[in-house]
Amino acid sequence: MSRHHLTISPLRSSNRGGVSRVSAIVDGSELWFESADVVLRPSSEAFVNAFLIPAAAQGRQLVAADPVAADFAANLPRVLDVTARWWDYARLLPKLDTVAAGARQGERKGRSEVRAGAALCFSGGVDSFHSLLADGHEVDALVFVHGFDVKLDDTERAAAIQQHVRAVAREVGARPLFIRTNVREHPAFRAAPWSNTHGGALAAIGHLLSEAWGTLLISASYSVADHKTWGSHWELDPHWSGAGLRVEHVGAQYRRTEKLAALKDHPLVHRYLRVCWENRSHRFNCSRCEKCIRNQVLLAGFGALDSFEVFEPSSTLSERVDAVECIRIEGLFRRYEQALELGLPYDVDAAVRRLLSRSRRALLHRRIGHARSYAAAVARRILHLGRTDSRASAGHPG
Repeated sequence: MSRHHLTISPLRSSNRGGVSRVSAIVDGSELWFESADVVLRPSSEAFVNAFLIPAAAQGRQLVAADPVAADFAANLPRVLDVTARWWDYARLLPKLDTVAAGARQGERKGRSEVRAGAALCFSGGVDSFHSLLADGHEVDALVFVHGFDVKLDDTERAAAIQQHVRAVAREVGARPLFIRTNVREHPAFRAAPWSNTHGGALAAIGHLLSEAWGTLLISASYSVADHKTWGSHWELDPHWSGAGLRVEHVGAQYRRTEKLAALKDHPLVHRYLRVCWENRSHRFNCSRCEKCIRNQVLLAGFGALDSFEVFEPSSTLSERVDAVECIRIEGLFRRYEQALELGLPYDVDAAVRRLLSRSRRALLHRRIGHARSYAAAVARRILHLGRTDSRASAGHPG
């Protein structure tokens, strides 16, 4: 390991017991991807995708032992331009050997040509369901990655989610694909927050699948109008393309409320929507965390909540809203305000207004606290400079 370089060793691939596995030693620790559903391509581009932003966040140059396609390498400076502008990460170009697409040993000719077929990163959430059912894309495969938002040791939940993904795939005529990886547990990857790095990790999956599917669809979490810097973003995702893979960021023209409105009457969404990330219980949605509450309130505003089997009964929604301490992200206030505009049952309307009120008070207290901390730091700095000037004056009489 080096303070200045983050190194990816030569890739290893195997296929034992029907499980395809691709791995490398990254910064001294093993990173692996595996699947029993599809043969994974040993793609240096996948590993570079996963670690380019974590390396930049640490101010270290990424170095890969295996070559990457020249068209892929040409896109990476654009990724670094964006992350430097957003998060002030280092703009250190990786040290990579490049080859013309299709020139690597053992690969078919014509790798520069994008293959037919699209794979959709599918979590079962609002965004990925909208991409599947309402955004007009032809989807050939649904990809769920165990190790991203479900921890590797949570095999029970992962197995249940796989059952749901298989059911959805069967209904829409797509192939379900499941991949496991330890990327989120890798020490070098954890050097930057998941909110900033997950887009590169998702795009890595596309490169591993690119022998069979030439397009990877990544669903937008935020609309273009939200102006939110995020790891999967319309400014970032297309630049992970190359080596025969096209990465598309889809759905950024819609706000979350518009997506829910488009999905609210679809039976598949009623049965399989999964929005919860807190994993408080073995249910897919705890129905009580802020994210669950936010979506339930919007669905209640549309008059559709009772159709959703994945949430607790709407009769107790006001109680669940009252149990939420506060909304911690100011940008989410608008979602609740939109639900109020749609029209809510009287008790839920009152509970949402109480939640917004205490959330605004909490936000004000946080701002006051930050202002006081900043003022105290400035005062300490002024005092320190004053003492330094006094000592300097005492040592140099006029």
